[in-house]
Amino acid sequence: MEKKEDRRIERTKDSLRKTFKELALERGYSRVRVKDIVEVANYNRTTFYVHFLGKEELAKELIEHEMKDFVHEFCKPLRDNPVLDLRQMSPSGTDVFHYIKENRSYYDLLVCDDPIPDINRALLRELQDIFQNRMSFVGDQASEINAQYFIHYRSYGIYGFILEWIRSGYDATPSEMARRIINLLYYHSPIMEQISENP
Repeated sequence: MEKKEDRRIERTKDSLRKTFKELALERGYSRVRVKDIVEVANYNRTTFYVHFLGKEELAKELIEHEMKDFVHEFCKPLRDNPVLDLRQMSPSGTDVFHYIKENRSYYDLLVCDDPIPDINRALLRELQDIFQNRMSFVGDQASEINAQYFIHYRSYGIYGFILEWIRSGYDATPSEMARRIINLLYYHSPIMEQISENP
């Protein structure tokens, strides 16, 4: 009975998150009210406030939910192979760009005129955390390549790369995007290793 209840709660929250994404993209974050969300999702305000304190908490949970999935997809190649030779890696070996394109209802929000607060910073923070705590480069210059300024360089580079892809309407295929990122990453060292799956 408890699992059935949990599934019902999660379905309700999923519906509210989905509606919120659609409205934020259509109208801009600042123009979306709780009243709008519940009307479009076909719930009442009481139901909304059972799950969220307000629009701000819904936005925060949406970002956390999506970033958890993003990190899972981005780190997948190293989970499958904790020491990875990027020279041997096929673009089909990573699904992160397929994931982004399939979830464009969220990622399009990163480039809209009135975005959800913190949505862009959240992606950048996750990229920095990945290179700081989840994966590192191996080689003669490992200490240099894994230095903080290189972490910022890679994080901002990939972040900008993703934003431009979204702005261009996803003009390159996910496989082509993966190929470009692999080339970018192995420019300084072709070997990566997993530091921790859950730091």
